[in-house]
Amino acid sequence: MDTDVNSRYREVIDANQKVLTAMAGVYNSSEPHFRPENIAQVTAKLQGIFSRTGARRLLDLGCGTGFIIDIAKHYVAEIDGVDVTEAMIRQVDCTGNADIRLHLADAGEFPVAPGTYDVVTGYSFLHHLYDIGPALATAARALRPGGEFYADLEPNRYFWDAIKGLNPAVSYDAIIERERASVLERDTQIQEQFQIERELFNQAEYNKNITGGFSEEYLTDKLLSAGFRKVSVFYYWFLGQAALVNSPQHPREQCVLMAGLCADTLAKGLPLTRHLFKYLGFVATR
Repeated sequence: MDTDVNSRYREVIDANQKVLTAMAGVYNSSEPHFRPENIAQVTAKLQGIFSRTGARRLLDLGCGTGFIIDIAKHYVAEIDGVDVTEAMIRQVDCTGNADIRLHLADAGEFPVAPGTYDVVTGYSFLHHLYDIGPALATAARALRPGGEFYADLEPNRYFWDAIKGLNPAVSYDAIIERERASVLERDTQIQEQFQIERELFNQAEYNKNITGGFSEEYLTDKLLSAGFRKVSVFYYWFLGQAALVNSPQHPREQCVLMAGLCADTLAKGLPLTRHLFKYLGFVATR
């Protein structure tokens, strides 16, 4: 890593530490991925991964306050969580039967013996990095042959580009306006809520707010270059899904079911429909 790149890499880590220290106490209540319908979705994905790999040992990169750990500790025996922000790690609940070890470290520099884990996870984490290469290298090195790396809730560049391409002089339906605000005005919202400077927040979410998210092609290329032999990319959370899930016109269980059917239908339309999904994730096999 050359001097300029290393300097930017460290600046982004520093921004994350400052921003997430300020947000740590309310992170679990303010981030949408802690909602029950999303927890159920991630639990189902993890159950499939754990079943395929016969998982016993998990490495969670960018573990934050323990979103993945809270789910995984019911299914695997050993978990190592890695994060650069001490205030976030302090929020992790280490109770339960799993042996949970927490490490205050940069995922890209975390020392790990080759092939010692069955599964590596990185949930809503990669977009916080200036360069995802070192973290992908850690994941690849950590996994045994046949092990799987699961990442999710990363900003989908096709969606970000579509939102940024909207005419700012035009008023759109509330569904679109909500997403336009979440993409283009999130830094202002964070500044008002937490007194965190917009520039600092944008640095902390570098591969969302600065670069505009990840494309499927970019992630696949980076993962294959890191040493993974197979990559499966999927898309998540379609435009209007929140309005459908929370519609007062039907019972919530019915709304969740309808949203699932819509998501499945749109997924069948890929790649034509990929700009309609806000997030993407992947499972990469070592």
